[in-house]
Amino acid sequence: MPEGQIAHRNARDLGRTIVGHRLVRVEAAEPRLGPLRLPERLTGDTPVAAEARGKHHLLRMESGRLLVSHLMMSGVWRVFAAGDEMWARPGLVLATERHRAALYRCHNVRLLDPGAPLPRDLAAVGADLLDQEVDPGAVTVAALGRTDPSRQVGDALMDQRIVSGIGNVYKSETCFLAEVDPWRAVGTLSEDERRRLGEIGSRLLADGVRQNGRIGTYRRPGTPPGVPTTGKWVYGRAGKPCRRCGARVRSRGQGDANRTTYWCPGCQR
Repeated sequence: MPEGQIAHRNARDLGRTIVGHRLVRVEAAEPRLGPLRLPERLTGDTPVAAEARGKHHLLRMESGRLLVSHLMMSGVWRVFAAGDEMWARPGLVLATERHRAALYRCHNVRLLDPGAPLPRDLAAVGADLLDQEVDPGAVTVAALGRTDPSRQVGDALMDQRIVSGIGNVYKSETCFLAEVDPWRAVGTLSEDERRRLGEIGSRLLADGVRQNGRIGTYRRPGTPPGVPTTGKWVYGRAGKPCRRCGARVRSRGQGDANRTTYWCPGCQR
């Protein structure tokens, strides 16, 4: 399930490989991409910047066009050297002389012509917690302060219009490390608690980028420093003892999408 760390890792990888190099071939095997005429409109163009905004991927072209993709629940961007064999047939391929950027299991792709307004869902995205120009604590204090005070904290953190990048795994882990009950109403949070949620969420996302997209928030004793870990504090551990206090971790669906939230009733009172 791609979260903000995946989008930023992909932007980094695309920036290192295909940005600055002319697209010599574009293939769109995914039938739902046919109406976009991507081979016709992008072949010969040159990517000049790869960006992430929350969970959205933005590839800016020399022509002024903007390729926008969102991986939803299962999409994957991968970059291959020109001579390497790709996994399987991808839905979209952007090929330069040296590399091929391949998009799998994703049809949520849009190509905007120069000067076209951003799609409504992208324009509405809140501050990206991994944006280096953003103070994640301050923007989260402000954004949650403007939110419906009766809304549950865990549900609000998943709303990309409030702050962007946090998905279902990071939601549970952020609330645990901030010692905030995800079922509390946003209006009951102190300013310090709102700030902690933003700062911890940003730190976890940044760790995910450094770990090449892996989500690892808990480091098991004895794990050598620098070794990536996929351990979690509470996510996926329903019924198991809390790693901190020993209480049984609980889980329940939350929000309109009924996404499963995990929490420790002992640590998150």
